[in-house]
Amino acid sequence: MNGHKQLNLIIAIILLPAAIIWPIRTVTPTGTISLLPETLQGIPGANAEWWASVQDYFHQSDDNGTWQTAGVTGLSLVPNWMGEGNQAEAQYGISVGTAGDVNGDGYDDVIVGAPFYENGQNGEGAVVVYLGSASGLSLVPNWGDEADSVGANLGYSVGTAGDVNGDGYDDVIVGAPGYSNGQEIEGAVVVYLGSAAGLSLVPNWGDESDQNVAEFGYSVGTAGDVNGDGYDDVIVGARYYDHGQSNEGAAVVYHGSVTGLALVPNWLGEGDQAEAYFGSSVGTAGDVNGDGYDDVIVGAPYYDHGPDAEGIAAVYHGSAAGLSLVPNWLGESNQDGAEFGWSVGTAGDVNGDGYDDVIVGAPNYNNGQAREGAAAVYHGSASGLSLAPNWGDEGDQVDTFFGASVGTAGDVNGDGFDDIIVGAPLYDHGQDGEGAVVVYYGSAAGLALVPNWGDESDQDGASFGSSVGTAGDVNGDGYSDVIVGACFYDNGEANEGAAAVYHGAVDIVIYNHIFLPLAVRNP
Repeated sequence: MNGHKQLNLIIAIILLPAAIIWPIRTVTPTGTISLLPETLQGIPGANAEWWASVQDYFHQSDDNGTWQTAGVTGLSLVPNWMGEGNQAEAQYGISVGTAGDVNGDGYDDVIVGAPFYENGQNGEGAVVVYLGSASGLSLVPNWGDEADSVGANLGYSVGTAGDVNGDGYDDVIVGAPGYSNGQEIEGAVVVYLGSAAGLSLVPNWGDESDQNVAEFGYSVGTAGDVNGDGYDDVIVGARYYDHGQSNEGAAVVYHGSVTGLALVPNWLGEGDQAEAYFGSSVGTAGDVNGDGYDDVIVGAPYYDHGPDAEGIAAVYHGSAAGLSLVPNWLGESNQDGAEFGWSVGTAGDVNGDGYDDVIVGAPNYNNGQAREGAAAVYHGSASGLSLAPNWGDEGDQVDTFFGASVGTAGDVNGDGFDDIIVGAPLYDHGQDGEGAVVVYYGSAAGLALVPNWGDESDQDGASFGSSVGTAGDVNGDGYSDVIVGACFYDNGEANEGAAAVYHGAVDIVIYNHIFLPLAVRNP
């Protein structure tokens, strides 16, 4: 996690012998350049006087050619958008993600859960969606719903469902693991369909576990299209589900169709070990073997296979008949108490080989620091996922919980390679438990070994990074954006929570036809 935010940018300014950094444009050396680039503001030594001296050097150049660009790119250094819970203890932002494009306007939207929000019922929970536009996300929610049931915790898990009925509008899925309806804390999940007018005001589909304390809906997400019928499917986790073993956990998949989702699960996987908590995390794996069918990934963070509570992640391949009945791939931490599989998801295609990759978090992993946490990425191939990680990183600080949240960031810098995002919600850097999030860029060689970008909350106990994910492209500029939750953020109300979105873009570029000294320093 070392070396985030401005580090790479500063190095580029100081060390590149034949380059300078400037916002997107193509100009001639004799053109007028009068403004300090916005992307350089806040960097030590990069003041207006400094920039004027650099401009003077340019104007003295005898290079009469057009300055050519060679990209240096990245996410914004500060949030472009923020939302808050505006209610004490709501824990808004405990779950965040892209909603896809729910109204078909060409801009991706985001979804945020607040599972402890109350409006008439204690702990009922709520979920909200903000629509994207050319100027970014709306400042207030465009849609929302509540559970209207005591202790349901609606919004504990949220995400895009993809397009489950093939109408061209993306849909959303929301979990309520504390929901009770005949069985105490059985849990439930609901789906709202998109349309030109936005999301439906009431759920179009739902299901529950019919088992006491199963916590069905603890995790939810799109499964992609696992059977190749052209309709997206959804996956739901129930971490305390029992079927022969206590709290073994389960995950289920429902297929989409022209009429919507199936009324009963089309596929079921179980932990088959007591206290494994299989289904604590679920999601699409993308298409890891390139066969044209999407695959799914499921985490069981307390599964034992030698070491106690080492955790595992399991991937099941899709096919015309649906998902395989047994895992096609298993990953584990081989360390006591690492809780590998606490978070799982697709990494996108980080090396551009045409096969999707997966990412797994192990927030209690130790390697020099207790409970520093780790994240690992496995590359896809024609034969499936690699048996050992192709990339990994650690928190490098005691009790950071690095890897508590992981996911694809999409392609934030437009280089054609997908990037990843990792949260460390207990990271300290001036404030205790403020939390941090980092992004690693993909490339033909795979992921960067150190973060290319990061941010932190600068507030004690905010748990920034408690949830992370791609936001899709909320402003339609062609670059993926990211969303981060801070479920204990305070701004007027204790533990109201917050979510922040950072836009991706080519915000700086290198012009390589200007000859500069080996070092450019503040005069």
